Amino acid sequence: MLGKLSFRNAKRQAQDYIIYFITVIISVALMFSFNSIAVSKDISELSSLMESFSTAIMGISILIVLIMAWLINYCMKFMLEKRSREFGTYQILGIEKKNISNMFTLENLIIGGIAFIVGIILGTFLYQIFTSIIMNLFNQPYKIGITFSIKAVGITAIYFFGIFLLVLLNSRKKIKKTKVYDLLYADKKNENNIIKKSKGNTLVFVISIVLLGVALFLNHKEFTNVSNMTGTNVLVAIVLLITGIYLFYISISNFIVKRYLNNKSRKYKKDNMFLYRNLTSKINTMSITIATISVMFVVILIGGNVALLCNNMLNNEIEMGYPFEIMISSNDGDFSKYKEYINQNEKIKDMYEYRLYYIKDIGISKALKNTVFEGMNRDGIEYVMRLTDYNKLRQMLGYEKVNLQDDEIIINCMKTMRKPFEKYIKENNKIQMVGKNVKIKEIKDENLAQVSFNGYYYSIIVPDNLIQLIEKEDEKLRNGNNAEDTDIYYFDFGYKLAATTEKITDENFYQGLMELVPKENISMAEEIDGENRQYNMERLLGDIQTKGKRMSEAKSFYAIISFLAFYVALIFIMGASTLLAIQQLSDSEKYKYRYDLLKKLGMDEFQINRLIFKQLFFYFATPMIVPIIVSIPAMLSIGNMFTIAVTTKEILSNMAIIFGILITVYGIYFIATDVQFDRNINGNQ
Repeated sequence: MLGKLSFRNAKRQAQDYIIYFITVIISVALMFSFNSIAVSKDISELSSLMESFSTAIMGISILIVLIMAWLINYCMKFMLEKRSREFGTYQILGIEKKNISNMFTLENLIIGGIAFIVGIILGTFLYQIFTSIIMNLFNQPYKIGITFSIKAVGITAIYFFGIFLLVLLNSRKKIKKTKVYDLLYADKKNENNIIKKSKGNTLVFVISIVLLGVALFLNHKEFTNVSNMTGTNVLVAIVLLITGIYLFYISISNFIVKRYLNNKSRKYKKDNMFLYRNLTSKINTMSITIATISVMFVVILIGGNVALLCNNMLNNEIEMGYPFEIMISSNDGDFSKYKEYINQNEKIKDMYEYRLYYIKDIGISKALKNTVFEGMNRDGIEYVMRLTDYNKLRQMLGYEKVNLQDDEIIINCMKTMRKPFEKYIKENNKIQMVGKNVKIKEIKDENLAQVSFNGYYYSIIVPDNLIQLIEKEDEKLRNGNNAEDTDIYYFDFGYKLAATTEKITDENFYQGLMELVPKENISMAEEIDGENRQYNMERLLGDIQTKGKRMSEAKSFYAIISFLAFYVALIFIMGASTLLAIQQLSDSEKYKYRYDLLKKLGMDEFQINRLIFKQLFFYFATPMIVPIIVSIPAMLSIGNMFTIAVTTKEILSNMAIIFGILITVYGIYFIATDVQFDRNINGNQ
């Protein structure tokens, strides 16, 4: 009999909490698919960095387990409260608490078992889709087929049923300890209103606004001046932000009452009183839950935006820093062994050797003052290239040839630096270089490996007739008596080689080139804890960069960041949406009585449906109020940290993408809740 009753109740619960059931299935599917990726040899062998993908997934799984535990525990607690009268009735009829808890455990294990099996089946297909995306990202062939990892199933089962059993054990204890009276009236209880007095609510509301404002101010201050950013202030801003969100939702219901319901003209207009009373009572009794959901949304919006910015920055860095397939720096200009290795392993389209020169304190770096690029030219150092070399590199990349008069120069910079330089030459386009007066003809932002290869974010292009004077200046700096000057060139090698190839190189090719770089052992002296200590270190006498190696790293990084961000964000959104949905759907019987009264007072079905829509809309929108308000300025401020390689347009585009994803998934849950709620109220089940 107990088994039949448990099966019947499990079937009924699945119908009553279908949104929760679907969310658990999708969560299991995502968990299984990502665990399958973590243990996949095909994925880990794509790149050296992809080996850390499994570690990252296992690490992020801890966060997912915590979120799933919170979701399942909250839903179990909610189900227990809603069915408490039923359990109390069982006790009055003579059924022992032990049997009631066994029944509750069994029926939830049935639901959990079904959700797990369906989730594993769905996860198998998701794994194939995700693997196909990753393989295509690395341009590797892949055929979708049915594969099944027992290890991934085991890991997922441990995560899921570990959570499920712990939550069920907690529920069993509650059933056994709760008295019959408490069971009969448990469904009348909600979260306690933490602040009882109206004045206290108003004060807390004001404090919450102040805390949120200070958090945003600290965030803006820290990320606007990235070079002076301190982790302490960022941590303080995060604590203030979270505290402010909780205080805001604890006190907001009192603010709504004072602002709207005390205004008689607004209070009695149409259906305002009904809506506001429903909303404030729900917020008042669910303030902690709503605040927690709001914090989750802030994490989704800001974290997702940072993930996209990292991807933008990496892609732009490859575009701006790696236009050539192979780039080599040398301290002596002897590239013979490198050329031999390249010709043996790759088909060369073009190859060119040239020289990059260094001069100091000519003033162009002043253009970057008060920008995120300030100080990036390293102690006033300027990087100079002669026009002939510049045009050859342009020709290799398909750009047009440029011309200069004897007194003209060009600044070639990253595209994100263009505006500061344009502003500078409008005010002063004439400078003195190696005793000559020259003018800046124009700013170019074509990608010529500016990042750490052909300049430290920008370089100066000069006519060939100035090179002899510039070379003398370069030698003075490199061989000067000032140790600080010579230390600047510690890793700067003036002789360069750039090559383009028929196809993209791989990591093995890069490793082969690196083995050819000569090394030397040098003795270093350093003061540590007041003592002068000497030690030996190995220094490379050259530098190797290949586009294929960097792209492999970038794709690995993109796969790790984007997939993990998607994983966390989707679990967060689904978890938060599920809690809001089951709260409203479970209370539909209580609301049914209220809406029946409105029908008797003359409201037709269309007006009732519109009122239901408004009620659910306001309820779902409430946890989004603070995240939207605080995340927009926070994301813009954090974007300053990436403006070295990311444009403002890309920052705004990322914000639109994150908001779009959140609103889309959240909107699906809202629509599903509205449809089911309407059916429950109107009796069309």
